[in-house]
Amino acid sequence: MNQPAISPSHGGNLPALGAALLAVALWASSFAVMKHLLAIGLPPLAIVWLRMIIAAVLLAPFLLLHRKGVKAQKGDFLWLLLLSLFEPGLYFLLEITALQYTSSAQAGIIVAVFPLLAAAGGAWFFREPINGRIISGLLLAVAGAVLMTLAGKADAHAPNPLLGNTLEFLAILSAVGYMLIVKKLAVRWPVWIITAFQMTFGAIFFLPGAWALADADAWQRLMEPWTLVLVVYLGAGITVLAYGFYNYSISRLSAAQAGIIVNLLPVLAALLGWWWLGERLNGAQMAAAGVILAGVLLAQQGSRKAAGG
Repeated sequence: MNQPAISPSHGGNLPALGAALLAVALWASSFAVMKHLLAIGLPPLAIVWLRMIIAAVLLAPFLLLHRKGVKAQKGDFLWLLLLSLFEPGLYFLLEITALQYTSSAQAGIIVAVFPLLAAAGGAWFFREPINGRIISGLLLAVAGAVLMTLAGKADAHAPNPLLGNTLEFLAILSAVGYMLIVKKLAVRWPVWIITAFQMTFGAIFFLPGAWALADADAWQRLMEPWTLVLVVYLGAGITVLAYGFYNYSISRLSAAQAGIIVNLLPVLAALLGWWWLGERLNGAQMAAAGVILAGVLLAQQGSRKAAGG
């Protein structure tokens, strides 16, 4: 997987940074949507399958009409399969299972290490430069994410936290593997074709979730107008656009830059919960949000300096 990193100029980074922020903002909105869909009794695997099949249908034209933009090499198809197995396949499956055994607070702390692992992977496989500012910013953002997780109302339901936390860590490793393979393939494959392949694989991988909709009660709940709107938004916005934007950002940014922006997820989710659901933010959470933002800005400055921007 070893190949030189792409080092665009600072000005060229702005669209990619914006795309990453939009992706994270869309993912942040998924918490409220998922909370509603689970609350009305839709099975978790059915929800995942619905978002995958909607995304796969919407992205099918990219597989059919944009193949001329591909400069495929031998073995690329296997890399695409591995990428899709990592995410959405294993990532969603491991995370759904993990949350049955550990608390959301503990899982959130483990998720916070994602940018550190992504930066390490970028440095190892793509020789992306790492300096003191990047490392300091990453550590600061991780500390802020951990603080925000601990400051929230933790779910005490954790029957087997060791198993749950192990599964969550494996989910994060899957997400890092997905990111690194996207970086490898994006120099030859348009990102929307990569995204379309991911979602088509996901629709097949999570096909057992469709069987849960055979239950009359689940189908009736799904057919309610507001539920349909939310499911379509989950598939079209939170899945198609978010993954498309983030895949684009991965292709243009270093792994450290793209990874650290994910730590803004709990900040944006908290803000959306405050605005949309009327949830309260306590002082510790607001302070943690400031720490995360400072870490993100410091790491981005470090990345620009390392690239000579």
